[in-house]
Amino acid sequence: MGTSADIIELMLPLKAEYVSIARLTASGIASRMGFDIEVIEDIKVAISEVCSKYVQKGSSLAEKFKIIFTVSEDCLTITFNSEDKSLRCIFNKEDDELAISILNALMDEVQLCIDNNDDYLLTMSKYLERKM
Repeated sequence: MGTSADIIELMLPLKAEYVSIARLTASGIASRMGFDIEVIEDIKVAISEVCSKYVQKGSSLAEKFKIIFTVSEDCLTITFNSEDKSLRCIFNKEDDELAISILNALMDEVQLCIDNNDDYLLTMSKYLERKM
């Protein structure tokens, strides 16, 4: 890979049956980057947590949500977004403490939106550890 990042955008309907497509896409990207199978499984579980919450929350304004995979030389960043501003902060720190803990345990960085002015619902990153 070069010094610039590659960006893959995936637009999915807010339906549970499409979560597997997000998982498969993440798996393919992470595999191509060189992540090992255990880390790929962690990324897939984290993707499932967020997508499931998106689907559970639902929207009356948007039928789809977007996942943006940013691939750099040593990091995979996954950003979730929607046109529906009410979906920006779907994780409540009190009610979703377990889900947030899972995301933090599986990913190297997790940034939940702070308020509805953020341009994303959630961004999470996993760094590739190079073997010597």
